[in-house]
Amino acid sequence: MSAGIVDLVAVKPGRTVGNDHFDPIGLTDQWIRRRSGIASRSWLPADTPLAEVAAEVCAPIVARLDDPSTIGALIVVSTSVRQRVPGIAQKVARLAGLGPSVLAFDMNAACCGFVYGLVTGLSLCDAGRSRSVLLCSVEAMSRLVDPSDRQTACIFADGAAAVLLADRAEFALSCQVAGCDGSQEGLMRETDTGGIHLDGAQVYDRAVRRMTESARYLVDNGPAPTVLVGHQANGRILEQVRGFTADLNVPFVNRIEHSGNTSSASIPLAFAEELEALALPSRGRLGAVAYGAGEAWGGVAVDYRVPVTTSS
Repeated sequence: MSAGIVDLVAVKPGRTVGNDHFDPIGLTDQWIRRRSGIASRSWLPADTPLAEVAAEVCAPIVARLDDPSTIGALIVVSTSVRQRVPGIAQKVARLAGLGPSVLAFDMNAACCGFVYGLVTGLSLCDAGRSRSVLLCSVEAMSRLVDPSDRQTACIFADGAAAVLLADRAEFALSCQVAGCDGSQEGLMRETDTGGIHLDGAQVYDRAVRRMTESARYLVDNGPAPTVLVGHQANGRILEQVRGFTADLNVPFVNRIEHSGNTSSASIPLAFAEELEALALPSRGRLGAVAYGAGEAWGGVAVDYRVPVTTSS
C-alpha cells in the first residue's frame, strides 16, 4: 500500500479585503490586478490565535474518523507563527481532539511548506511509522507585511487548510522532488524592522524556473498528475508556469484572484477551491509544486480520494 490524501478541509477566515483598501498608498485596483492577478484577499483579525484557526480545519477531519488514534502525527506548517517556543502544534492537537500519543511538531519552509510537509508526512506513512498523518498549513501573512510597502502589502493574505494522509490499497506511490539553496536566502526575508523584503525580479525568474522544473519531474516520473497546483505566489508567475508546462497536457491551477498569496496554505486552498467548484473529480492525482524563501522548492505527486468541506 501507499499513502495519499483521504480528507481535506480549507478555510479563508476573517474579512474580505478588496483592492480599494490600498488606495491610501497609491495602489489602484487596475495596477494590483495587472501586477499580481489579485482582486481580493482574506485577512484575520489581529487578535485571532493561529492555533484556533488551525484547529478549525483539523477538527472536522478528526471528527470524521471512527478512531482518531490512527493519526500518528500532526504537522503544522506556518510561516507566520510569531511564538517560537513553544510551537503551536501541540495546542492544535489538543484543540482538534487528538490524544496525547500523537507526534506533533511545527515546520517552517515558507511558501514551500506544504510541499515539504507532504514529503515528510508521506514518508512517515510509507515507512510504517504512522498509520495516518494530519498535515495543516495555517497562515496570517497580513501580520507580517508592512502596510505601507507598495510591493508586498497587497499581495499577502491569510488562510488555513488541512489534509489527512493515509494508506490505501489503490494508491500509487507518491513521487517527490525537493531542494534548497541557502545562498539565495536574501531574496525573500522578514526584515528586522518589520515587513517582508522581496527581490521581485529574481524571485519571479527563479520561482518560474523551479516550479516548472518540479512539474516536469513529476510528470516524467509518473504516474502523471491529474492536475498541477502551484504555490499561488503571483498571477503572472502562475501564468508563466502554465505556459511553460502546457506541453505536459496537465491542467495548471490559478486561483489567486480572490485568495492572494497565503504562503504555505496556498496550494491546499487552491486545490480545495477546484474540487468545490467541481473543476476536478473527487478522485485523482495531485501534482503540487512550490517555491519559497530559504530558498526552498519542490514538488509532490500524490493520489487523492477526498470529501471536501470549505468555508469562507
